[in-house]
Amino acid sequence: MARPDPIIGTWKLNVAKSKFSPVLLKALKEIIPKEKTEVYEEFGDQIVLTATATMADGKSIFGKYTWPRQGGIAEVQADVPSFAGVIIIETLIASGEWYATFLTDGKQFMVIRKVVSEDGKTMRLNYTGADPQGNPFEQMDGYDRQ
Repeated sequence: MARPDPIIGTWKLNVAKSKFSPVLLKALKEIIPKEKTEVYEEFGDQIVLTATATMADGKSIFGKYTWPRQGGIAEVQADVPSFAGVIIIETLIASGEWYATFLTDGKQFMVIRKVVSEDGKTMRLNYTGADPQGNPFEQMDGYDRQ
């Protein structure tokens, strides 16, 4: 079996090291999370991401995303209303580097570049895209390996 991708593991959002976009938060109808954890696991030839968060207002959110280990369309199970009808395509660039492309109504609206540091201790998620009105956004989420 191939070596696990460095993204495999448990990651906790470091809110202090993240830079949130008001445009993206408004487009997703969200607020800055109080805490967020992403757990990436491999099951056979699939990668499963389970994301849980507690928002600053106390609301909890959950998402589960499953895609082929070599990349492909993700199966999305999320209680985030703004993700209804969204298609996510995960692209493996290199070990520890992924792109997640988000489509709605067949059009791309966001790309997230996920990069695990060389020492494997941190992960950066860089978001770029535009809201439905065409307002551009950039956001960076910093994660620490648990």
